Parts: sequence; structure tokens; C-alpha cells
Amino acid sequence: MLPHDLKSFKCEIEISILDLSIGDIAIRVEPLYKTSKIMDAFFKFMKDEELSLIPVLDNNIVIGQIHRNRFLEHTVLGRFGYGIHLNAQKSIFEVMEKPNLVIDYNMTLEDASMIVQKRELRNLYDDIIVSRNNEYYGIVPINVLLETITQRSLIIARDANPLTGLPGNWAIQREIERKIRCKCPFDVCYIDINHFKPYNDYYGFEKGDKVISSIGNILNKIKKDFPEIFIGHIGGDDFIIICDNEVSESICKIVIKTFEELLPYFHEGDFIKGYYISKNRKDEQEVFNLLSLTCAIVSTETRNITSFAHLASIASEVKTEAKRLSRVTKTSIIFKDRRNE
Repeated sequence: MLPHDLKSFKCEIEISILDLSIGDIAIRVEPLYKTSKIMDAFFKFMKDEELSLIPVLDNNIVIGQIHRNRFLEHTVLGRFGYGIHLNAQKSIFEVMEKPNLVIDYNMTLEDASMIVQKRELRNLYDDIIVSRNNEYYGIVPINVLLETITQRSLIIARDANPLTGLPGNWAIQREIERKIRCKCPFDVCYIDINHFKPYNDYYGFEKGDKVISSIGNILNKIKKDFPEIFIGHIGGDDFIIICDNEVSESICKIVIKTFEELLPYFHEGDFIKGYYISKNRKDEQEVFNLLSLTCAIVSTETRNITSFAHLASIASEVKTEAKRLSRVTKTSIIFKDRRNE
């Protein structure tokens, strides 16, 4: 076991990796300028064999780039090996390439990675130029980006729920905090199964696991139709959807409809009866209705959410009220908090 303080330190490192932007992993590479000479670039590359890309600036704005291999092949060597003699007096501006990619400092690693993958094949493995406030900031070597994303993926995979494969609590908190920082309205849909414990006790853990994994499958299918949403597994029979406020109720209706279509499979012979008998939390025999869902929705459109903790506090109230209503109706329900603060 790790000592408590060492475990905390390790946790902080992992959380910091999850929160990195592309600018956080950039390094400063001294640039060239439009008036620089070709020999300036040549000597830089000869001095540092690991240097792969040099940005070219005009008033600290990126206007071009010099790529090591292409520069040495086409400008220094040239077609017949006379390139350095023919081009020595030329300015960098005359031979530079247009910057194939300049990414803003605050872009997420995921978004940056997606943009990088869309580059032309000849530029696919070029280092990435990063700007901040539209001015040159630094360079991200492509291997550093790939290594950081790999580390992130390992942490997220370790956090993912083993039964559904959906993102767990770290990823959920990060997404909510990211949404809050963006200051754009969003809804958080909390989904849980009504009376799941007695179902688990009566039908067995294997059957209970199939119910849980079925909800994971339902959410994954919905995400294919709504790729901009975030889906997560809080734990046990609790799930979460983070989405735009105008689609939250529609998505919850799809979840409930699809879930209810599986009830004959979940309950088998008891489906026709419409109930089953199991022990309640007091260890007493009780008649339970077929499985149903409670969908409690918290909206930042009506609530001024300032932090993840603030959202969790409001969500607790909303979920309690939603559960109360579900006990009254004894069916799946969608309860959206519409109170204004």
C-alpha cells in the first residue's frame, strides 16, 4: 500500500494529466523571422539534432514553418546537391512552408489529436505549433502529444466502469467542470433503476449485471445518434448524461422506451404477472412492480451552477424529489427541475 501522502500526490498527478490543454505540454522553440537567412535555419538544425520544426514569425505572429527533413532535402541539398550554394543568400520567407497547423493554447488534447489526424499524410507527424492570444507560444512534438494522450487514456480506462466500460467519476467531474467553464447552458440527467436491490436479490447478481450492462448499451447507442452528449456510469445502478438543455427530456424518453422494451427479458415469467415478490430493505417480503427508471434532470439554464460541488448539492435535492414521485406513480418518470434561483 502507498503511504497516504504519496497516494494523494499520485492522485494529483493523474488529475493534472486529465486537465491538460495542448498549451500545457508545449515547449519553447526559438523561432526564425521573415528576414532570417536560410543559413540561420541550417545552423539551428545542425546544432540540435532533435529539432524537427522551427516556426517563422512576423511581429510574433506565425506566418510559416521550416520542417527539418524537407528543408534539408529540398533547400540545402536540392535536386543535384547544389541547394546550399544556390539558396544561401535567400531569406527564410522565400523558402518557408505555410504553417499546416496552428492550435490555440487552450484546446483540449482530444480536440488537438482529432485535428492532427486530419492532416495530409506528408504533414501527419509534423510537430504542432501552439499560439496564445493569436501570438506564437511554443511547439508540441508529436511524440509528446501521443505519449500524453496514451497516459490519459490509461487513467481514464482505469476509471471506467468494468461492467459497462462507460467513463467513471473522474471523467464525469471533469466534463461537468469543463461545461461550467464554457458558460454555456447544459442539462445533467441522472438515471437510476427503481428497486434494483430487491431485483438483484430475487433474480441473482448475474441477471442484475445484465440489466446494468443493458443500460450501458442503451446509452452507447444513443450517443451514436447524439455524438455531442457525454455519457457516464457513476456506479451501481446510477448513470449520467450531460447534454444540451433542449434535448435532455427527449433523450431520457428514448432511454426509458428502450429499457421498457427489455422488460420481458429482464423478468421472464414474471413479466406477464406484472410484479414479483422479494425482500425489501427491512428483510420483509414485499410485492414489487417490474423494473422502471427515474430520470432526474438538473438544468444550468434555470440554475446558476458555479461548481461541481454546487451541482451535486442541487442534484441530491432533485433526485430525492424524483424518487418520491416515482414511488407514487410506480412507473418510469422524467423529472426536470425548473426552479429558478
